[in-house]
Amino acid sequence: MSKKYLIVVEGKTDVVFLKDYLMHLNKSLSIITNLDKKDKKEIILKSEYIEIKILVAGGYTAIKEGNISQTLRAHKDDGYTILLIQDADNPSKENGGAKNRIEYLKDIPYIDFNIFLFPNNEDDGDLETLLLRIKKNEKYDISHGCYQSYINCTKEINPKWSAELEEDKSLVFNYFRTYYGMENSKEENRRYETDYWDFDSHALLPLKGFFEETGIVKSN
Repeated sequence: MSKKYLIVVEGKTDVVFLKDYLMHLNKSLSIITNLDKKDKKEIILKSEYIEIKILVAGGYTAIKEGNISQTLRAHKDDGYTILLIQDADNPSKENGGAKNRIEYLKDIPYIDFNIFLFPNNEDDGDLETLLLRIKKNEKYDISHGCYQSYINCTKEINPKWSAELEEDKSLVFNYFRTYYGMENSKEENRRYETDYWDFDSHALLPLKGFFEETGIVKSN
C-alpha cells in the first residue's frame, strides 16, 4: 500500500520548488498532475510506493482561519500524512519570525500535522531566503552584476522605489529572467535545474532532514 502525503504551502512558488526538489531526492517520482492552468492549485507526484500532493492554501492565516480545515480533515481521514511548509517571515510582520510563526501554527486544534518553516525551520525569512543560499554563485554573479547596474541607475532616477529592486523576491526573479526569459520566470512556469541551483547545498539539509523524519524520502 502506498504512503500518502499532503504538503500544504502558501503559493505556487513553493509548489514548484518543492516538486523539483522532491524529484531530485526521489528519482522514481513522476508528475501526475501539474500547475498547467491558472486556477490549478495543486500538483501530485507519485511512484510505486508513495503519493505526494502539494496544495496551495494561501498565507499562514488560511491554515487557522480559512476553509482549508475541511480539506485537511478529509485528507487525514483518507490516510494522508499532513505537512505544513510555510514561511517564517520576519518579526516585523504579524506573528512573524520563526518562533512566533511556529507557535501560531501549533495553536491549531483540529488536526495533527508536521511543520517546517522556510528557510531552515530556525531562522527568520522565507523561501527566497533559502533560494539565495542555494543559488549557483558562478551563474548568479554574472546575472546580478548586470542587474546591480540597473539598480544603481534606478536609484538616480527614482530612489523612492529602487529599494524594491533589492528585495529577495526581486533578486530571485531577475535570476530566473536572465536565464529563462520573462514567461518562464512566472511562479508556475519555473524550473529549478541543478545548473542554477545547488540541491546538495548544506542550506537544504534541514528541509531534507524534515522529509526524512516524516518518511517522505528515505534516509541516506
